[in-house]
Amino acid sequence: MNKDIRHIVRRRTSQREIVLTSICMGKHPSARDIYAAITRKEKMSLGTVYRNLQILEDEKEIMCVKADPEVMRYDRRLDRHYHLHCRKCGEVFDVTSRYHEDIDKEASKNSGFVIESHTIVFTGLCQECADKKK
Repeated sequence: MNKDIRHIVRRRTSQREIVLTSICMGKHPSARDIYAAITRKEKMSLGTVYRNLQILEDEKEIMCVKADPEVMRYDRRLDRHYHLHCRKCGEVFDVTSRYHEDIDKEASKNSGFVIESHTIVFTGLCQECADKKK
């Protein structure tokens, strides 16, 4: 087998489709959220969920959102965008502001790196948690 093959095309499985559908139905769900949603209707192990999440991420069908250092979240939206993370409830939301490519260009110019993209996660309280705090 050729060791230089960088990308292996995998066949589409029913389990992978179920995982992908679960991501689309949730708002930045975690692997455990996806597992819980699936196992209400189907039989699937948590390991199978994790394995399929990794494959979907490798194939660039989903994006891993590292908003919370303890819980990875998954996003079907693949365009460049920012996220909000509520430090109280843990929810992750999309920011509607535009992506700033000028940050990539400036960082590339100043560092010599070939910058492909950047991620920004804003942390604070969502409206619901802020209202409960009052």
